[in-house]
Amino acid sequence: MRNRSKYIGVKWQRVGMKWLRKMVGIVLLAFPIFATAGVRDTPIFATAGVRDTVPSRAPLSLSYRITGVGGTIMKDGKVDEWLGRAVIGGEFAVEFQPTGRWYSLQEWNNSSVGVGATFLNLGNDAMLGNAIAVHGHLTTPFFRTKHFAMGIRPTVGLAFCTKYYANTFQGAADDLYKYVRDPQTHALIANWSIGSVVNAYLAMDLWIDIPIARGFDITLNGGWHHISNGSAKQPNCGYNMLLASIGLRYQPDKDSVWVRSKESRHGYREPQRVRPKVMQEVEKKWDVELSATGGIKQNYYRDNYPNQQFYGVATVQVAAHWIPTSVFKIGAGVDGFYNGYYKCMYVDLAPAGYNGSITHFGKTYLATGDTKNCFRVGLSLQPEFIIGNLTAGIHIGFYVWDPIKNLELYGDVEKAGGSLDRGIFYSYDPENQDGWCYLQFVLKYRVLKHLFVQAGLKTHGTRAEFFDAGLGVAF
Repeated sequence: MRNRSKYIGVKWQRVGMKWLRKMVGIVLLAFPIFATAGVRDTPIFATAGVRDTVPSRAPLSLSYRITGVGGTIMKDGKVDEWLGRAVIGGEFAVEFQPTGRWYSLQEWNNSSVGVGATFLNLGNDAMLGNAIAVHGHLTTPFFRTKHFAMGIRPTVGLAFCTKYYANTFQGAADDLYKYVRDPQTHALIANWSIGSVVNAYLAMDLWIDIPIARGFDITLNGGWHHISNGSAKQPNCGYNMLLASIGLRYQPDKDSVWVRSKESRHGYREPQRVRPKVMQEVEKKWDVELSATGGIKQNYYRDNYPNQQFYGVATVQVAAHWIPTSVFKIGAGVDGFYNGYYKCMYVDLAPAGYNGSITHFGKTYLATGDTKNCFRVGLSLQPEFIIGNLTAGIHIGFYVWDPIKNLELYGDVEKAGGSLDRGIFYSYDPENQDGWCYLQFVLKYRVLKHLFVQAGLKTHGTRAEFFDAGLGVAF
């Protein structure tokens, strides 16, 4: 009965994650529609690469937010035995309000940009410890009325974790990076959700602000939060958390900046929109970008033990985008990838005494160890959101040249006599194969008119392949 209850719990956990991914997708698709609801007579131009500050003495307006945070780490079978107390903590943030000083914020329905710090106690001091995150965020309102405002807040930053695999391992010193569970009792002996001190911090929150006094709002927030290092350091499963918070938001000059008005559709009279003169010189409907990025990735802690090696990764992209509005563009690109990690998935390099065809990471071993296995080429659809000099995109692609597809699953390859003959699209199990579809979550920041810095995360489904960062040029 106990095992059946555990099975049912895991089943509903997977169902919950499936619906969570669907809801995140719906929000992302609706994001540019709701966010630009207040935009009127939007001109067609590219804001990236130009200073969007208004050449006037528009006032600088700040708001301050302090909240208490609570929630839970979602169960995934990794450190479930150690999930005792709830996750608790707090956040402090400072936000720059849209006062006519930054035109791009007004284009996003008078959004505000902020920086903040979050402290989280993860519910088990000895094994999960604490996380301290520093981050930036965009607070975008969907609705404003006299009685409340509501919107979403995407957040990106770094999280520093006090407990990770190496400093929680409770086994023999010689067994470090060999086991996460005791080989005899199967008891959990290390935190294998987090493999490093420094990790990425990502969040998507829904927020509601309710005015209560002059300049003061009660602020309610809730959503999905994630901490991981993108497989840069193994083991790395990451934390997925559902967190909620309540607190106060204070804007000292709120009455002078946002004048309450019965005539206003949103319950507020927004600052005058003054389009910077410099933007008139860069109107365009298309752009072309070329970027090159790189990074490192470590093989899984139990694969090729004890050789915990790091492998180089790289991406080269060429893309063209159509720019229908000042806040959104969409295009297509050609992507070239290199991942040196695939050299270590050659079946002859499996750990001594391991006779399975699936790596400990849960991916299939490859039938050959050729260098060409490290290279792939794909085509991608690239919707991107423009916020002044910052661009955030979600690229969805498929491989047109992929030598790995005919080398997995290893058992199928053996039966086929050494290689398969797959087309571009084929059925596959995403639990132990990369397959033909990939995703990239990309951030770009234009530092000069034709030069930008870029960072991204490449995944196959919910499994991260690597982080990378580099430079690009745009025309």
